[in-house]
Amino acid sequence: MTTPIKKGEIEQAPTPQNTPASVSGSYLNKAQPPSIPTTIKEDEELRQKLLTNPVLLSAIQGKLNTLIGQDSGYFDQLPMIVKNRVYGLKSLQEEQLKLDMDFQRELFELEKKYQKKLKPLYESRRELVKGLKEPSKQQIEDGRILVEGEDDDEPKEDKIEEVEETAEEDSEGIPSFWLTALENLNPVSDLISDRDADALKFLDNVRMEYLKTPGFKLIFEFKPNEFFKNEELTKTYYYQKELGYSGDFIYDHAEGCEIDWKDNEHNVTITVETRKQRNKHTMQVRTIKKLTPIDSFFNFFDPPKPPASDEDGEEEKEDKDASAQNAENEGDEEGDEGEGDTDLEQRLQMDYEVGELIKDKLIPRAVDWFTGEALQYEYDNGEEEEDDEFNEEDEEDEEDEEDEDESKEGDDADHTKKATKVQPQECKQQ
Repeated sequence: MTTPIKKGEIEQAPTPQNTPASVSGSYLNKAQPPSIPTTIKEDEELRQKLLTNPVLLSAIQGKLNTLIGQDSGYFDQLPMIVKNRVYGLKSLQEEQLKLDMDFQRELFELEKKYQKKLKPLYESRRELVKGLKEPSKQQIEDGRILVEGEDDDEPKEDKIEEVEETAEEDSEGIPSFWLTALENLNPVSDLISDRDADALKFLDNVRMEYLKTPGFKLIFEFKPNEFFKNEELTKTYYYQKELGYSGDFIYDHAEGCEIDWKDNEHNVTITVETRKQRNKHTMQVRTIKKLTPIDSFFNFFDPPKPPASDEDGEEEKEDKDASAQNAENEGDEEGDEGEGDTDLEQRLQMDYEVGELIKDKLIPRAVDWFTGEALQYEYDNGEEEEDDEFNEEDEEDEEDEEDEDESKEGDDADHTKKATKVQPQECKQQ
């Protein structure tokens, strides 16, 4: 029998306020423990610990990398009837990919068809650039209207006659036409050095031909010059026969041509350093020339080679392993090899992009790159204007805040009756 509560001991009665959490059936043992919120300071301390412990950070990153691209297992847990529907979708997608492949092949043939129709126009352009013929009166007038716009104040015939009178005073053809066009086309212009420009002045024409297999060839025609004996320099880009997952042709590799330089002094891809050496025994002096490769646009015709496959590159791999064993520091070589792979990928990507730019932009719009008109289509001026507008609004807000601060300081100065002078804020350069 429960002992009755005596008078004066009512505060000791078992209530929710004084009942311990260990009592069976109490609601307190079911409550969640209080959580301590994470503060910015704790996050910063954790970040500093990770930065000072690269081994732990590397282990975490390696674990996260293993989770990328992993299947969640959701499909395996679906009922069989749902899986069958997914299999049906996969079959439909395969039929779609086949149609995409047919579309890309027909599109490639269509491009080749219209390339043949463009050939006479490109041939006429080559003759005008080289000065083999002059444009007709109608071509002059149509081109003038495209450049300067329509002008009704002056008769068309007078302007045509004026052009014909001054044409005889001009030099043959259009000097440095292709050099100027290339120098206006980024990132091609970044590849052209001063020595390259001297050689590219002899560039007469740039044209493109499609291959029978997916791919294209770039052809650079030169007139006789003092640098090399080649009349044409070519660069061929090959695509894989099978289409990629996106339904487009995938770039495979490129092949250049050998440039027959007349001598090392005119080879713009190297520098020649001349040094003299004296024999210790015979005291005879001999001259040694050291050839050092340098960056040049003409390296474009010696493209980087993609990594060889396992079967094709076994001998190369053995040579690399032998050289690695003879090296002094294996760790440094492994780091250099990783950097070399990254550099190779970047050079392959840049080489392909330059070829595509010449094919898709330079050749079809050569005159616009020569005049510089094409440059206005390379940048989105609208976004820049919007940014300027936001900057102006921000400047106005800053000026308003400065005025308010100055007025407050002035009021405080009047209130305290002190002759204090408000210091101007620093000017912000835009």
